Amino acid sequence: MSEQTSTAEFPRALCRNVSVNAPTRLHFGLLAFGNQEGRNFGGVGLMLKKPRIKVKVKASDSFQTTGIFAERLAEFAEMWKAYTKADSLPNCTLKVTNAPPQHVGLGLGTQLGLSTAEALQRFAMQTGFSAMERAIVVNRAARSAVGTYGFEFGGLIVERGRLPNERISPLECRMEFPKKWRIALIRPEQGSGLSGESETKAFTDIPPVSQKVTDQLLDIIQSQLLPGLTAKDFNSFTNAVESYGHLAGSCFEAIQGGPYNGRALNQRVAWLKKQGARGVGQSSWGPTLFCFFDSKDAAKEFKRNLGTDGSGQKLIVEIVKPDNQGAVVSYS
Repeated sequence: MSEQTSTAEFPRALCRNVSVNAPTRLHFGLLAFGNQEGRNFGGVGLMLKKPRIKVKVKASDSFQTTGIFAERLAEFAEMWKAYTKADSLPNCTLKVTNAPPQHVGLGLGTQLGLSTAEALQRFAMQTGFSAMERAIVVNRAARSAVGTYGFEFGGLIVERGRLPNERISPLECRMEFPKKWRIALIRPEQGSGLSGESETKAFTDIPPVSQKVTDQLLDIIQSQLLPGLTAKDFNSFTNAVESYGHLAGSCFEAIQGGPYNGRALNQRVAWLKKQGARGVGQSSWGPTLFCFFDSKDAAKEFKRNLGTDGSGQKLIVEIVKPDNQGAVVSYS
């Protein structure tokens, strides 16, 4: 996570506005769940330049939240107050100035919570949180910690999952993602993935992941995905992402009806592959799908020639860059 100061001639304590600009994330799939003794959850994900989550704190006469997601900002602010044992919330206005839709697989909730905690901490205390503490403040990373570490470091994140006595999964690996590669995000205008109570219930209803499957997923990461990324071998990397996502998604077949969430997404994945897409996968519960390109020109050509998947739904297709920086904090 980096900082920018727009009032460099003044001490930071005199800066009255704080802005946090955070990346969104893709999640390629979980490593395990339902394990009574070993590690649960874990997985791989990638931080994205777009869409962004932008939260701004501005001094005011009293505490208030405004604009989109105002209620969620207020909830996260109360969590910050309880954690820091502050007597009251600071006199400021909290506002989200940019954000993607909720529950489309891009990790909005985590990034919004982390951004709120960091913005308030910087505004009130002039110092920020560590990656793990930040997640604890707003009660995130109970399952995936990809967004927690991605907020701090950017890039491709691998986290092994957490043991029963661990609050947050430790970071296994963070890697720089090739700047020339591009990612296509494909989702319908309407629809959302599981969240809240529905998501919690899903994890109680789905059979546990066998150790054999977890070992297979780990092998794909260690022997194919990470070596492919290290060598910037586009074909090896995208083949590994596709294999990983299909196997990880198959563990949710009882809920999803296949490796991907619902009949429409399963059909859309097949359609994208027929169009020549590489590394096709579903982020979290969807409905956002993704695929990769080895250049900006290849991505633009793919988007330009992409037809209709036959579902009758209008698709939003966005070509984005990887984010290797993490969240940016600025002052004014």
